Amino acid sequence: MPEPLDLDGLGKGAAPPPSQAMSRAERLESDDLTVVLGAFGRSDLDPLVKILVEREAGDKSDPLRECDAYKTGGGDHHRYIPQIVEEIRWWGSHDVLDAGELRSYRAVVANLCGKVEIPVTDTTSVFDMERLLVKERVDADKLGGSSLGDTVGSVLNAAGVGLGLIRAIGAVAIPVSVGIAAWTMWEKMGPDYKMTGQCVMAIAEARMRLWCAAMADEMEVVG
Repeated sequence: MPEPLDLDGLGKGAAPPPSQAMSRAERLESDDLTVVLGAFGRSDLDPLVKILVEREAGDKSDPLRECDAYKTGGGDHHRYIPQIVEEIRWWGSHDVLDAGELRSYRAVVANLCGKVEIPVTDTTSVFDMERLLVKERVDADKLGGSSLGDTVGSVLNAAGVGLGLIRAIGAVAIPVSVGIAAWTMWEKMGPDYKMTGQCVMAIAEARMRLWCAAMADEMEVVG
């Protein structure tokens, strides 16, 4: 694990607002996790924050829970998005040789893909890597019925389907917490990978759902 993370050093206040030139769908497609999380609603950030602050007893560090931005944020997760991003990067950098270095979020997700043998390239977007991880989790879990698998498959091709289907996908949350509990792959890799895997899957679920809803909204405007 890299050196202990001082999240108070990131400063206080909400993340800078995204460029008005970017649509919500474009923000959700970004490789910049700060931009992506800024497009989430408070309820969409709740599962991610819960993963970070409600870990099992015995963990040696609680960077987010102990930082001033979280303590004074009053539950407004948007006020400490930079701190959320840094802690995820911190957990994802536990095997970096240089103990002072933090991986980018892109590198964190690519590393997870490598651990479960999902091929990605330098041109694969973070959004696509997340969707491949969700698909791998669904295939591994083989949850009863095909509705979840069909939803993921539809999301992967959502840009080419009708408004009604995109709207339906955007309204349904994939039960990512169930998938995390059933997919023991992260457990076998150790506590740090478990944390990183849970965070990435929570982000992926919300991003996919919100992106579909945003695409449906844009198609309605165009139509």
